[in-house]
Amino acid sequence: MERYRRYILGSFMILLQYIIFRAVSKQLYIDVAMRNISFLLYVFLYLKEDIYSFKTYLIWDELKKQLKCFSEYLVIISIIIYHIYGHKLLWKYIILGIIAIIFSLSMAKIMRMIFRNYMMKNVVILGTGKVAKELYEVIEQNAFTMYNFLGFVNLGNDIKISKEKIIKGSFEDISKNLKINEIIIADSDLKDNEINKILDFFYNKVDSIKIIPNINRTFTITPEIQDYDSILMLSSKNLSLSGKRKILKRLFDICIGIIGCFILIPLTFIIWLKTSKEERKYDIFFTQDRIGMDGKKIKIYKYRSMVNNAENILKELLKKDKTLREEYKINKKLKNDPRITKVGNFLRKTSLDEFPQFINVLKGNMSFVGPRPYLFNEIGDMGSSYEKIIKMKPGITGMWQVHGRSEIDFKERLKLDEYYYRNWSLWLDIIIIIKTIKNVMRKEGAY
Repeated sequence: MERYRRYILGSFMILLQYIIFRAVSKQLYIDVAMRNISFLLYVFLYLKEDIYSFKTYLIWDELKKQLKCFSEYLVIISIIIYHIYGHKLLWKYIILGIIAIIFSLSMAKIMRMIFRNYMMKNVVILGTGKVAKELYEVIEQNAFTMYNFLGFVNLGNDIKISKEKIIKGSFEDISKNLKINEIIIADSDLKDNEINKILDFFYNKVDSIKIIPNINRTFTITPEIQDYDSILMLSSKNLSLSGKRKILKRLFDICIGIIGCFILIPLTFIIWLKTSKEERKYDIFFTQDRIGMDGKKIKIYKYRSMVNNAENILKELLKKDKTLREEYKINKKLKNDPRITKVGNFLRKTSLDEFPQFINVLKGNMSFVGPRPYLFNEIGDMGSSYEKIIKMKPGITGMWQVHGRSEIDFKERLKLDEYYYRNWSLWLDIIIIIKTIKNVMRKEGAY
């Protein structure tokens, strides 16, 4: 039933796209034949990417698919128009394509909101550990998934979630009492024979079964799945070695750096006005030595958010207070840091204290997106992660800022930065930038 509903909604979306193509083409004086060719090309590309099925689970995947279709549309339609009319009419079809993709992205979101109750899948997570908890949080934070979460099933291993969310009873009871469309096995401690028993039981009882392998935050966001004569193989590419991608990233950083430095001028003036006369004596900027690419020392620029002589004050605080010492050891930060000034508290919550690092981006010793710029006294705590992380330029924002920011501990930051090193791509950078803007606007996880 759910499948037919998706077919109906897909057909409805095609109809809406036809209406927008017809209306825009009329305004641009595009003839009927070329309008129909453009529309059919657009629909074909969307069918190729399976967009009309509404099966995409994260908005980033939807955005990537639609941008891919838009790029292919522009290339193909430009070739057709150039050979028929020349280059003079190309602008009309570019505008048509831009309006079509903006409309399609909006409709993809709106239709999921309006018809959520008709398209959502009832999902049960098998597992109660850390992976299961993280998966639940992703589902809860992304309404685009169209999942209706029913609960967790305890498989007898670690429990990291609230017991109220655990479904009681055997597999037989659960399958009879709940209408389940999909189950996700999220327990990395299960053995092959245990997974096989689950697959055998739920086979033909649910629409789909998914398994989260024990490789979280290791493999690329676009892995290749290969079947080696019934042996499952996941292939991961090291995209960071591509020279073309590095050049593209640097050009992107230069553009962002120029924009950031222009904004820095009026922002600095505003912060100077908001800073007390006493604090201005010590300058509103400060520099700090951090670990750059290949382990080289770089000086990063920041707005001053702490009182003068902050390092010595920290040493005294940690020396006197065991609780603060343990907190700093785990997080390399203090949540209620007494050294932070009034204006500094605002700068940190809005992440504006990092803004002067656009100077570093323009200079080329930092990137807009990259691993955290670590301190030299943290090398001992970084362990084997150090050699991987220093192969990338540190960034103003990165994986750890969009996965909890200051709320995640030091070890988790290292895992996220390692993931970025293994899986870097321009598309991953775009996702991180969008998520960073979202987090900063909501003031999530910063202190």
